[in-house]
Amino acid sequence: MLPGTRKSRLTERASVHLDMARGVAALAVLVGHVRGLFFVEYHGLPQHSPLVSAFYAVTALGHQAVVVFFVLSGFFIVSSIADSFEQSKWSWTAYLVNRITRLSLVLIPSLILCWILDRIGLTMAATAPLYRHPVANLFTSSIASLETFRNFVGNLFYLQGILVQPFGSNAPLWSLSYEFWYYIIFPLALCALVRRYRTSARVAYLVLAIVVTWFVGYTIASYFLVWLLGGAIAISRAVKWSPIRFSGAIAATVIPFVLILGLSVAHPLNSPFLMDAIVALAFGLWIYATVEAPEKSMSAPYAKPARLFAGFSYTLYLTHFPIVFLLRSRIIGSRAWNPTFVHFVYALLITAAATLVAYLLALGTETKTAAARRKVMSLFP
Repeated sequence: MLPGTRKSRLTERASVHLDMARGVAALAVLVGHVRGLFFVEYHGLPQHSPLVSAFYAVTALGHQAVVVFFVLSGFFIVSSIADSFEQSKWSWTAYLVNRITRLSLVLIPSLILCWILDRIGLTMAATAPLYRHPVANLFTSSIASLETFRNFVGNLFYLQGILVQPFGSNAPLWSLSYEFWYYIIFPLALCALVRRYRTSARVAYLVLAIVVTWFVGYTIASYFLVWLLGGAIAISRAVKWSPIRFSGAIAATVIPFVLILGLSVAHPLNSPFLMDAIVALAFGLWIYATVEAPEKSMSAPYAKPARLFAGFSYTLYLTHFPIVFLLRSRIIGSRAWNPTFVHFVYALLITAAATLVAYLLALGTETKTAAARRKVMSLFP
């Protein structure tokens, strides 16, 4: 039996806050890419007003948002696995169907959409150069060279960053292989530890966990520690006494998290992994305070947007970059905007357009995850 599972059900307050965190993280990745694709680099500006500096700082948190996704993923997945083991309902079949259906139901349409948009970009004379040549600070290889059948199939099986590269212009696909292999490594290691299996089976699980960890490589394996932080928070909920269970803990833990985010932008450490680990710890502290907080009714003006954005945050993450890149290549070519009011408005419209497309796609993909799982599970006895 694993600790921490009896309290795994979240309060409405915690659920809404975590949903909002997912939605904000997805939007942070989107606006970061819009700013990076359309606007001149910060060091290239002739002057830096406080408003412009704030704009560049807020839109520089895309990578930190991915770290937030890792911690959230570890929290939710470990909570689910722990529940299954405690209730003696663990099944590799059900687990893999749930995870693969969740990921692939959005991944496959996203790859197809990327191929279509990249084809459009390659066929137009005005945009083709940006697709046929490397793009500074974005692609060391041309998008055309990344749009291969091998990369397409490799991304379907979550091998980007291991055996293949992210497909086409969809650079954010890099993190999906991290997620998928963490979904595999953790239960393998867990099955090697629990006593419900024979010794020979536990040894086999341990060997498999080691082999998979070796297969994914050092970088992916090291960020597994960041993912495990979320899992540790899920398990820690078995402890009845909590030093952070007090009124206002959620608001109080936001302060160090915001300060760490500011540090990661203004004065990042020489070690990117160490910087990401500190961001993960600060965000993990906020999660811990959130899930330990007493129940409290949430206002509809806050809860509804949180649920809405969380409901298509995964689709938004996987689909936005090919859309934004095509718009960039069509609208400004190789030039970049200065941060003026008019350009801020244009960027807002581009962000809204990519968000709307993702929402519409999610209506036929991400929101149908539960139904798809049931259909797939019906194929198994």
